[in-house]
Amino acid sequence: MERTLERLFAHNPMIRRLLILLITAVLGMIDLATGYEYSFSVFYLLPVSIAAWYDQYKITVLTIMLSGMTWLIADIHAGHHYSNTFIPLWNAFVRLGFFSIVAFLLINVRKNWQEMKNLAMKDQLTSLDNSRAFDIEYRILRKLNFRKQTCFAVGIIDLDGFKSVNDTHGHHGGDEVLLQFSQVLKKACRSSDIIARLGGDEFAIILLDIDETQAHHCDQRIRALFQESGLKQKYGVDFSMGLAILTELTENLEDATKIADQLMYESKSLGKSQTTIQTFMNTEPAF
Repeated sequence: MERTLERLFAHNPMIRRLLILLITAVLGMIDLATGYEYSFSVFYLLPVSIAAWYDQYKITVLTIMLSGMTWLIADIHAGHHYSNTFIPLWNAFVRLGFFSIVAFLLINVRKNWQEMKNLAMKDQLTSLDNSRAFDIEYRILRKLNFRKQTCFAVGIIDLDGFKSVNDTHGHHGGDEVLLQFSQVLKKACRSSDIIARLGGDEFAIILLDIDETQAHHCDQRIRALFQESGLKQKYGVDFSMGLAILTELTENLEDATKIADQLMYESKSLGKSQTTIQTFMNTEPAF
């Protein structure tokens, strides 16, 4: 549930902002309909919280102002009579201050949470998912696969000649190769695909809703961008890849990566710098 909300709000700004407007409008109408005897001011924190947690700072400020103004208009039109016209304005400023404090706290909590999440779920060199995050993403996709019945491609990529880079150019050169290669994968894959560094010079990808023809096109994009990067010319490295297209995801990630890993070693046995792509109609292929 948490990951679903994260995907919905974090990656769909239009949906998120429309939802903020909708919630604020609904709260204003309910507040207006129920009159001043019932207070709904605390519920205006919901759109403020969504904006503070998922959106930009300026959107959060606009949401705070919108929530405060909506409450003020609903309160005035609900027939609440004050002894002084300054009182509703004062109440509005107090609520704006309260909303601002909550938003500030949420922004800071979000920032600290994101930093801890990155330490736990991201590869510190490339900023790709690490093996732990890759496993979590796989389990989520497996659940979705049962509902949509789409094909996934699980790929394992190993850099050829990487050891000599560390020997010749040192660890700084090796880190540069890993960082640039991660950028190649990011550019070649779609935003919906999942890319991870499993460790050392081994990378993994999950391509969503894909068939064998599309998998070949993805391989061509990766190799074209790799050539443009100049890594082969400067460091003498290349890569071998195994792509297993699965009509049904295995129960756990280890089984899926084992299939792709065997295909990757098949590529290496054919002379390295190649990609082996195979479709499996079930999750128990015979090698």
